[in-house]
Amino acid sequence: MKCNKCGSEMTDDALFCTECGAPLEHTETADIFVDDEPTSILPHLEEVIADNEEALSLTQEQADMLGDEPAEILSSGAEDTITIPEPVVIPEPSPIPPAETSFDKPYEPLNEEQVPEVPVNGAPDSFNDNSSTMKIPVQNEPFSSYNAHANQFPSNEAPQPDTGAVPYQKPPVQTQQTMVPPQQEPAAPAPMPVQNESKPKARAKVGGGRIFGASLVTIFTMLFLLLFSLILAVKIGANGSIIRKRFEKLNADATLTAEFDGKEMSKTLYDSMGFRTATRGTADEASFKNYLLDTDFREYAGGAAEKYLDYIIDGEGKDPSVSSEDFVNDFIKGNKEAAAKNFDYEFTDNDYDLMQKNLDKDNFSDTMSVKEWSRKAGFDMDKLSYAFSYITIGVLAAFFLLFLVWTAAVLKKRARYVTGFFGTTFTVVGFIVFLAGLVLIVGSAVAFTFTNNVCFYLTEHLLLPLSLLLLMIGGVELIFGFIFRKTKKRLKKKEKKAAAAAAQAIQ
Repeated sequence: MKCNKCGSEMTDDALFCTECGAPLEHTETADIFVDDEPTSILPHLEEVIADNEEALSLTQEQADMLGDEPAEILSSGAEDTITIPEPVVIPEPSPIPPAETSFDKPYEPLNEEQVPEVPVNGAPDSFNDNSSTMKIPVQNEPFSSYNAHANQFPSNEAPQPDTGAVPYQKPPVQTQQTMVPPQQEPAAPAPMPVQNESKPKARAKVGGGRIFGASLVTIFTMLFLLLFSLILAVKIGANGSIIRKRFEKLNADATLTAEFDGKEMSKTLYDSMGFRTATRGTADEASFKNYLLDTDFREYAGGAAEKYLDYIIDGEGKDPSVSSEDFVNDFIKGNKEAAAKNFDYEFTDNDYDLMQKNLDKDNFSDTMSVKEWSRKAGFDMDKLSYAFSYITIGVLAAFFLLFLVWTAAVLKKRARYVTGFFGTTFTVVGFIVFLAGLVLIVGSAVAFTFTNNVCFYLTEHLLLPLSLLLLMIGGVELIFGFIFRKTKKRLKKKEKKAAAAAAQAIQ
């Protein structure tokens, strides 16, 4: 018999339907009642089937496969085969930080309500209208944290038509409740080391005290440089050999004509020696001048000067002082042929003694004595050789360099100030040395022109090498001074431009 409620076949002796539980009426003529209303289990089944008729159409082979085990379905490798993955234990997902993080807002992990459901086979949107069979894509990629707790199949699957086979039951999805640890705020990256911009070192300030101290040191620097320059020039340009050669080149007539003590040089010697008396009046002033021109007075004077200079400057030889006796014996007796030629007279010993006494009356011996020079000067003239030695010149140069270094140290090696003081030192000393050479060569010539004094004449000619050497040394020092002063001006201008640029940058 059939159930009037659901139409299920029942035994004749059954009182209730085993399918729907409705009581059975034992009537022979009762036809099968089919309830057209949808049951509570499958509402509107016909409408759902009609909407998905094409998508739910299965081949006979696929329908038979629905009765098989899920493992057989999953083992099919064809494209039209339904592949359902085995239930697996989902490992604890690792937290994934959001796509964009901010150091100001900490990361908040997603909860289950915020995880979007991934559409799978069975959902209305997952059907392919162009396919003759239903396809379920294989999910080969591992589950992410977004679908770890989501079901693989939707819960609102449409009912399958009754084909007599055992309906496939969806395997339960094993879920694992895991506690996602809160995402720790990523540590802020270590700050990059700030590279200090290369800034110029602060210039050391030079106060008034240091300027004053450097000025005092500069005075000593000038003194040592001046002594070094003068002594070196005298040592090289006024030694005995050079002076002797310069004497030999003198103009004899100009020398004897030049004045000494208000008279011509020849007249002074004529009166000083008492030459008229010694020659019994045979020699007058004119003849005496001619007599001197015929003598070797230039060579004699040059030789005597060389001995003086070698003794005083170089410390060589013995006392070169020339006495009246030495002069008469060496010069007058040495040129008796010239006397006989010009006076027509031969000197006797009495005549030589007379001329010697006359020279002593005129203090000739004291005038030419080194000891007398030392007495008047207050020190031994022969000690000057130590001052003019090359050792002394080297010591002066060393002290000069030492004071230059000291000046730079006092000024803290500030280039502008150092070059300024160096420029002053070389300029002042160079000017003095150059002026000394100019006075010797030009001043003496000008003075001789106006005075006709024999001293200026001898200075002009005998000290010409010394004058030129002084001009050379002074000129070099002036050049150094100019370079240092020019450098100072350039550095000062550069500092002003830098200060102006810094002030403009601050503004």
